[in-house]
Formats: sequence, structure tokens, C-alpha cells
Amino acid sequence: MSHSSCCVVNCKNTGRNSKCKFYRFPRATWKLEQCKKWIAAVKRIDADGLPWYPRPNDLICSAHFIGGKKSDESASPSYIPTIFPSIYRSKIPNESAAMSRYKRLMKKRKKSELFNTIPTNQKIIHSSETFHQVDMTLKCDQECQVDIFSKFNNAEKTFTCNRYIYNQVCDAEIQTEIDNSTIYIKNYKKMKDNECNTPQKTYIDMTTSTEKSDFTGFSSIRNDEQLMDLAGVTFNNFRLLLKTLTISHKYSISKEDRLFILLIKVKTGMTFSALSVLFGVHRTTISRIFYTTLENVAKSTANFVFWPNKDTVQATMPDCFRPKYSNTRVIIDCTEFRIEVPASVDNRVYCYSHYKKGFTAKLLIGITPGGFISFKSKVAGGRKSDSQMTTESGLIDYLDDGDIVLADKGFPEIKTVIDRSGKEVKIVMPPFLKNKREFSTEETQETYNIASVRIHVERIMQRLRVYQILNKTPENLFYCIDDIVHICCVLVNLQPPIFKKKNVSL
Repeated sequence: MSHSSCCVVNCKNTGRNSKCKFYRFPRATWKLEQCKKWIAAVKRIDADGLPWYPRPNDLICSAHFIGGKKSDESASPSYIPTIFPSIYRSKIPNESAAMSRYKRLMKKRKKSELFNTIPTNQKIIHSSETFHQVDMTLKCDQECQVDIFSKFNNAEKTFTCNRYIYNQVCDAEIQTEIDNSTIYIKNYKKMKDNECNTPQKTYIDMTTSTEKSDFTGFSSIRNDEQLMDLAGVTFNNFRLLLKTLTISHKYSISKEDRLFILLIKVKTGMTFSALSVLFGVHRTTISRIFYTTLENVAKSTANFVFWPNKDTVQATMPDCFRPKYSNTRVIIDCTEFRIEVPASVDNRVYCYSHYKKGFTAKLLIGITPGGFISFKSKVAGGRKSDSQMTTESGLIDYLDDGDIVLADKGFPEIKTVIDRSGKEVKIVMPPFLKNKREFSTEETQETYNIASVRIHVERIMQRLRVYQILNKTPENLFYCIDDIVHICCVLVNLQPPIFKKKNVSL
């Protein structure tokens, strides 16, 4: 910190010529109020006349705090800087008086906290002599330890343990030889819940004045809004997925909670440790439930993402695709989501994306014009190009003669692959700017028309990114990432359509 300097106006203290300590302005969320008080005390203004706000390298030296160092105790006189140069025209505080007041306040507060530990239903008799607090630890012959606080100064004390076996309660008393004053203290046995080794807590619902238990899993959910926030599904969709769950393993957690754990993990991306706190079981049990439930639900919902026939696609075709793109069969696009840095060097090379400037996994998604996810590829590393993903995914095998595929400019090589397959499939992409400075009027209009219908795949991608498990996916989930993506696509398909239904009058 030899290069440090104080941000207070006219303060000459630096790390080279001073023994002062330098403090950064509080940055933590719970210290924002203290930071505001520091800024108000410094009273600086930027050159443009705007309020000054400290940068990360702005420091303030300990010479501006009473006692020569800062304090995080709000009642302390050194909680905020108060000693400033004469240019501030502020009254110089009396340091000794301020510290004396602070010590008296802490002494009173400590006394109050100590004597609040004594039960109010116990009789306490003491002499009117001047007294001070003296900590004292007393032991009886049956390993009964009682912590008490004697209030008498310089008095000899005798301790007798009147212990008797009655509901495991120990009564003890202490006497002083000044006036035989007696303090009775009862030592109650601490009770705990033997089932989970933690006390059971309850809270009061002020609207109904009835007691309710803590979070108990799926049974705690009361409406669709709560379930959507935690699991990303409604009650109807939850019951639909529950019917597909046929795990035969024996768990202490119910079938509903096992599915609930899976959906919470997918929706919020919570760690297994956090879920173990919510459901009151060990972390390894949560992870085992997640993996087995994920595999089971992925297999049983395999037909939730399917390739519909051409008649179905035409029947659900929105009007915005007609008449220019009425033969559209699928709209394709690739999406990338960030992952943890892989452990092996080979995987790092395979997953590094120059577009995202980080390690990603890539996925090809195909939707019908109506907004239904009808195709998804295997998850690959972010290094692969969009055209390579499409070629290796097998999408071309699903296409028929006369189909139209809408894509963006990232798929220039697909036309060559389709021509080799011998199918009469049309790839519609925005025009490229070749040897020109700008697009013609026709090309600009064509770009607008394609974008107006292809934009719907971006709306589906946005729904897919809501599931936070795809945000910085940890390495321990890499081996089951295809099943995770499948569950996310299933949950998207179960949501309401992206197009509003029209009212048809007969």
C-alpha cells in the first residue's frame, strides 16, 4: 500500500510518508448505509459538478477516525470519519469524551444482555451495595455446570448444588457472605427433536391466525404462481409429468417431491446442497434422486418432442407465414449456453466458443411455424459451426420434397448438403451483401419479410433460457446434458402457444 493516498481534500497522508492505515469505502450490500455516511462526510464533488462517488481505488486514511482506526459497530464514534482538515470547517470532536461515552454504552448493553439470560420467573435478591459484573463458572459434583453472574464486588461466595432427580432438572443457588443474599438459578434441560436433530419451527399466518409448518416440499405449494416460480410448470402439467414417473426405487421422499426436486433443479439451477436444506435430506440423496428421476422422466417423455406430419404443420400455420412461406416445415437456429471450464485440455478446445468468448455447449433447435419444438440435436461443444451441427444432426432426413426451411445467415453450407441428398428442399435465408455497399430495395424488403417470420424461433429460445440449469452448467452434469435439454424442451412445449388464438365467428 506504499502507493496509497487519502481521498480527503487537503489530506497529505500517503503510504510512503505516513504510518496510517488506508481503508476502502464499504462495498458489501449490508454496509451500503455506512458507505453513504462516509461519502456524505467526505463532502467531495466531481469536476463536472455532479455528486462524487468513490471508485474502487479511492481510499481514506485512519487519521480521520476517532481512535485511529475504523469500526463496524454503528454506535462507535469511529463508525464514520469525523476528523477533517480546516477547509471542511467542521468542529473537531473530543476523542476522549466520545470514546468514554461509547465504552459506557457498551458496558450498559453488555449488562443488559447478560442479565436478560436469567429467567424472569426466578427470584433474584441482591444487596443495595455498589456492584460490578463478575463472570463466574460453577460446577456441582454430578457434572452439572451452571454459568451465573454475581453482582457483588469483593465478596466471598459459596456454592451449593441442591440437585434432585425430577424430570432431569437441576436447581442450584449461590450465597454471599455479605448479607446472605441469594440468587436462585434454575438450569433447564435443552430439548431437541431427535428425528432430525433440529428444532421444529412454526410461523403464524397473520391473515388467518393459524399456525403453519415450514417448507414441506410439494405439499407447501398453494397455487400455480408459486409452482411456476419454483418449478416452471402449472399444477396440470405437474400431474401430467407425475403420471410418467414410474421409479421403483424406495425412497423416504414421496413421488411428488422427487419430481419436484427435479423440476426445481432445472428451473432455478440450485445446488444439491441447497436442495438438501429445503427437503431435509442429505445432499447425496438429493443428487441420487435427481439423476434417477431425470433418466426416468426423459425416457417416458420422449414423444413430447416429435416431428409432426405436413398436414399437422399446415393446420397450425399462423397467418403471418401465408402466402410467401406457406410451405414452411421448420425454422432452425442454434443456441449456446455457458458451461464450467472442462477439466481436460481436449474438452476445453472442443468447447471454447470464439463467438461467446468462453466455454459453451451448442444445440440446434427446430420449431414448427406454430411455435412447437419439433426437433433438437445432440448437445455439442461450442466450437462447432451451425452448418456442421445441422449436417450431423440428421435434420435433412426428416424433410420432404417441397418443404421450406427458414434459417439465418449462419447456415450457408446447408444448401450444398441438401443438393447432394437429392431432395427438393428450399432453404430461405436473408440475402448476403456481395460486392455492394448496400442492399437494394427488394433485398431489404426480403430481409424484413424473412426476419418477421423467423423471429418466432428466438421467442422459443428465450423460453428455453428461462431454465437456469443451462446457465453455467457444472461439469458433473455434462454426461446427462442431453436429458436435461430434453426436459427443458418438454417444459417449453407444455407452455401456452406463442400465438394468440383467434376468435372465429360461425
